[in-house]
This record gives sequence, structure tokens and C-alpha cells, in this order.
Amino acid sequence: MNIFRRMREFSDEEHRILLITSPGHFFTHFFTLTFPAITMPLTVAFGMPLEQVVKLSFYMYMLYGVLALPVGLLADRWRAKPMIVAGVLLMGIGLIAAGLSRTPLMMTLALAAVGVGASVYHPAGIALISHTVRLRGLALGVNGVFGSLGIALAPLITGLLAWAFGWRAALVTLGAVGLITAAILHRVRVDETIRPHAKREELHGLVNPWTLLFLFAAVTLGGMVYRGNMLLLPAYMELKTTFLADLLARLPLPEGRSTPTLAAGILASVVMFAGLFGQLVGGKLADRYELRRAYLWFHALSLPGVLLMAFTGDVALVLCAGAYGFFSFGMQPIENSLVAAITAPRWRSTSFAVKFVLNFGLGSAAVQLIAPIKHAYSLEMVYVFLAGLVLLLVMCAAGFAVATRRVPAIRN
Repeated sequence: MNIFRRMREFSDEEHRILLITSPGHFFTHFFTLTFPAITMPLTVAFGMPLEQVVKLSFYMYMLYGVLALPVGLLADRWRAKPMIVAGVLLMGIGLIAAGLSRTPLMMTLALAAVGVGASVYHPAGIALISHTVRLRGLALGVNGVFGSLGIALAPLITGLLAWAFGWRAALVTLGAVGLITAAILHRVRVDETIRPHAKREELHGLVNPWTLLFLFAAVTLGGMVYRGNMLLLPAYMELKTTFLADLLARLPLPEGRSTPTLAAGILASVVMFAGLFGQLVGGKLADRYELRRAYLWFHALSLPGVLLMAFTGDVALVLCAGAYGFFSFGMQPIENSLVAAITAPRWRSTSFAVKFVLNFGLGSAAVQLIAPIKHAYSLEMVYVFLAGLVLLLVMCAAGFAVATRRVPAIRN
């Protein structure tokens, strides 16, 4: 409750900033995660195995990350709000095109358009918050909640729409929602002037650029684990859990619908809701504690959950996935605060762009690694591999803390 009381400290202008950034964050994650929720139906529609269907999304996720750098350079010289609106608009158009796709190539190109639109939000939106909102950690946490909400609701809503009307109608409907949202956000007016608190001298001159390699490596590894898990989670839940599907099968639901796919979408959403609470907790802790230590601990605590996902099923799998989601998403406002604290305000958008190129661009390499690991071993071994990446990530976070030990406490 203390978190919600502190939210009242935002000014009217800060609330309007969040009114732009929060929906932008929500739909960026929501629209890029509609595809994993329909991978199983697409195996039937296109007559392709799961690992080949997954590869259709490679360019979407690669462009999502790689284009963040030119977007960040532009955002440092232009206004963030119209860029965020344009991104939501393009994602909506891409989803409609994906719903109308008749071949794997058409699907790949439509999803790539979604990736281009999605590349806009993070360098523009996160930097806008860091420039204009005084309680940076809390604002990043609140904004992160909307991102987590998009992640949590994407498999549920997409799964429900696909179950009721088919995957094509689901994508077209969600794309239309994107067009409407862009029109609404266009009418919201905000002041993007950099506030005095964001102009103060920060720690960007005290951190040796070579030590940033530890942080860059951690960000890249985190992106690979995130992408691999989010891409597989709905299908993995469908293959590894039966309790909810069995329960739904007993209900008087319309025949001919894919009840296991619906159950998997619901469970994936339940898991991702844990990340929503993690964002709130992480945002609060980012304003209270030393950022390097909080960053290390959140990553370390995420390791057991992702490792146990390889060896569990049914309810235990859902609990382990939820634990991983809580800590892996909870570290995000901490990580964004850390980047903001060690970079100059005039390069803030570009700094976040570099982060998201590494996180979402290089992180998209996980898409290409899933198939060979599954073929050589099993789908469960993919999660063992992801747990190994988290272990390396923890070591990089520890390396960054040690390498910067002579730097004063890094706080919001």
C-alpha cells in the first residue's frame, strides 16, 4: 500500500508522462508476445514443426532490438511522444497483416513490421521518464508493471481470441486495437522538457568504460534468457501441464476448440502476473537501495526457478516459472535505474538504445538456438541451457560490482 501512496506524489505533468509511456510499454510487450500464443495452431495451419514455426519470429525480435540504436539517436534529438505513437501504429498494422498472411514468408514479413514498431518504445519511453519524473525508480517500476501486464495478458487474451474465433481473427482484432490506441495517445499533450533533477551531474564520468563490458554482457545474456523463455512458455505449458486442461475439458465449452492451448495461455498469463508484482517491488527497492547490489541479488534469486522448470511439470512447473518471473522482471527497474545513473542526460535515449540492442537484438539469438538444442537433446534441456545463461549473467553482475567497487554508491 505504501507504493500506491507514494504514487500520489507524482505531479499532474508526471501523470501525463506515464499516461503516454505506460500504454506504449504495455502494447510493445503485448503485441510482440501474441505470436508465441499461436505457435501450436500455426504448426497445423502451415504444416510445420514447432521449432520451424518459432523461427518465423526471428526477424521480428531481431529488429525489435537492433533498430533501438537509430531510434535512440533520433529520440535524443526529437520528441519521444510522436515516436511512441508511431510505434504503436506500426505494430497494429503489422499484426493485421500477420492475421491476413497465407504463407510463412508473408507471416515473417508481417511480424518483422511489428518488430520495427516495437523497437521505438524502450529508448524513447524509458529515457522520457528518466528526464521528466522526479521519483525515477518508482516511475520505472509503475511503467514496468504495464509492460509486465502486457506480457501477462498477451498469451491469455490471444489464446482466448484464438480459441473462440481462430488465430487469424485474433491477430486482426488486436491489430485494430493498436490503431485505436495510437489515435488516442496522439491526443495526449505532454511537456518533454528535461527537468532540473535529470540535469544534475551523475556518475557517468566515474565508471571506467571497460567495466561496462560486465554490464553489457549481463544485459545481453538476460535478453537471451528472456526471449527463449517467453517464446517457449505457452507451448511448454501446453506440453508439460495437464491439470488445467483436464479441468476445462469437464466444463460445457464448445466442441472443436483447442482446450489445451487455452489452458496453456491461461497458465502462461498467471506466471507472468508474478512479474508484475516483481516490477513494483523492484521499482520501490531501486529508490531505496544501492543499485549494483539489488541488481545482483535479483538475478541470483531468479536462477533456481528457471533451472527447476526443466525438471518439473503441472503445478510445480507453474510455481517455479512464477518465481523466475518475479525476480527476472523485478530487476528491470533496477537495471534501467543503473543505466540512467551512469550515463549523461544528453545521451540518455542513446544509452537505453544500446542497452536494448543488446537485450532484445543480440538476445534474439535465442530463437536460433532453441531448435538445435531440442533436436540434440530435448525441450527440457533448453531450460537447462537457459539456466546456464542465468548463471553466467549472475557472474557478470558480480563482476560489474567488483570492477566498480571504488565508485561511490550508485543510487537513484
